[in-house]
Amino acid sequence: MTAADALFHPPLIIAKGKTMKKTNIVKKLMLAAVMLPLAAQAAQAAEKASFGEPPKDFKIGYQTQQNGMIMVELVPQKQTVDNWTQMITLQSMAGANPGAEGFRNNMANLWQNACPKSSFNPIIEGEENGYSGALWQLTCEHNPQTGKPEYTWFKAIQGNDSLYVKQYAFRYAPNKKEIHNALDQLRKFTVCDNSEQHPCSKSRK
Repeated sequence: MTAADALFHPPLIIAKGKTMKKTNIVKKLMLAAVMLPLAAQAAQAAEKASFGEPPKDFKIGYQTQQNGMIMVELVPQKQTVDNWTQMITLQSMAGANPGAEGFRNNMANLWQNACPKSSFNPIIEGEENGYSGALWQLTCEHNPQTGKPEYTWFKAIQGNDSLYVKQYAFRYAPNKKEIHNALDQLRKFTVCDNSEQHPCSKSRK
């Protein structure tokens, strides 16, 4: 898990009170099956979250659903969620309503507590297809848990009934091309509900 995931989420529990152990799911065909619950949950609130296509060389490393929260972690093909250099995390949190900026600020505070030598760089805040949206970057030059640096870009969109978040993390200092690719991944993440305020055709151009 990324530092942000470890901060924001308690141990994940599945049926019969067992803690879900991370497993590696290597078949990319599973991606569609994982995206369906994300869309289905949003559809109940007339919302559709489109997280975009992942990079071709990424696979699903971990997925869970609990108490209205859905999370999917993707890593490069030959890596795992316990040993990775890049990770994309998708989250859908039903009932969460801190607002995109509120979530960003809470995450920045938690990150600072976990990594004293961290930095916070707000990039964009405002409306995203009529919803509250924010894009920011957090850096931890030395993650105390791993001993490695962590550079993470976040995008959050506050829907009517759910909070949606996509993040792209590196365990090394990425170059300009890698940063561009990460931001392009976040740009493709949208939320809509086919209303005049949040049209799906506009958000998916």
